[in-house]
This record gives sequence, structure tokens and C-alpha cells, in this order.
Amino acid sequence: MRSLVRAALVATGLAVVVACGAGPATEAELFPERPYVLDVARVEPCAVLTEPQRRELGLREGSSGTAQGGTSRGCAWPGHHGLGYTFQTLAVDASAAVGAEATSTIVDVNGFGAVQSAPPAEGTGLPFCQVVIDVTDGASLRAQLQVTPLAADAQQRTVDGTCEQVRDVAALMLGNLRTQQTP
Repeated sequence: MRSLVRAALVATGLAVVVACGAGPATEAELFPERPYVLDVARVEPCAVLTEPQRRELGLREGSSGTAQGGTSRGCAWPGHHGLGYTFQTLAVDASAAVGAEATSTIVDVNGFGAVQSAPPAEGTGLPFCQVVIDVTDGASLRAQLQVTPLAADAQQRTVDGTCEQVRDVAALMLGNLRTQQTP
């Protein structure tokens, strides 16, 4: 299962985010001031959603994995309703994601600046969306949502709706992280 998670983390674009270095010199030029800072080293990816939240979202237990030589940790939650979420720590500034995809735009996620992109999903063409969130200097967090062919309404799903949904769930995750990291 761990290798499946690792493959999912890499396949969903980590290499693209890390490889892209074009963009403004500082995050301050791109993003609003952070409402608070999160210590990415303390993030346990599979703990960013509570059990009641997972149930409400129709998600199974998460599977953890690493990528990028262990510098990126992630969790993937398959859904009972054909939706799959991934959450990942990244050892790069969120600004590295700017321009990594043609669809990249700057968005707000619970007061944090983020880079949203919705590259075409490989193999299915179904909606996929990710946000790389500016939570601290030198590191970021990424949340992703993939619609799979198992979703009853897969063909009716839109990229805009998928992106809105991943931003909403990422906001829950950020709130949970703030609670976890507050002494």
C-alpha cells in the first residue's frame, strides 16, 4: 500500500511543483500575509482530517507515504463515492508552484495565499485540482482532489466545482493543523 501512495504522490505532480523555479523572487510579492505560521516539520499528513470529517466526506482510512527522498510526506484517502484526496508536505516555497501548470492561479485558502492548478487528470480526463498553500517560509502544504470514474456523478463534475471543494477541505485541514500546533 505504501508504494501505491508513493506512486500517487509522485504521479500527481510533485516533480512539476519542485522543478519549477520561475516566479517572483519572494512569496511576499505573491501572497497575502499569513494569518498564522504552521511548522511543516510537525505536520502528520494522515492526521489533518478528523475521523468525523472523514466520515462526512465519505473517505476511508488514509495511507501514508513519502516522496522526494523522504522530504515530502503525504497521505492519500480513497473515497467511498469516487473522490480521492491527497495531502502533502513540500520542502519548497509555495511560490515554486506558480507557472508549473498552465492553469496556475493565486487563490485564498482560509486566509492563506495558495497556488491552485487543475491539470488534466491522466488517463481519465476527469476533474482534478490541487492547491499549494503558503504556510511558512521554505515549505508549503498541498491538498489535492481527484474525481475517479467510480463517482456516480463523475461526468457532471466540473473543474471549478472540484477546485472549490478542495479549497473547502483544505481550509478544514488548516484549521485542524492550527489546533494541533497550538500549545
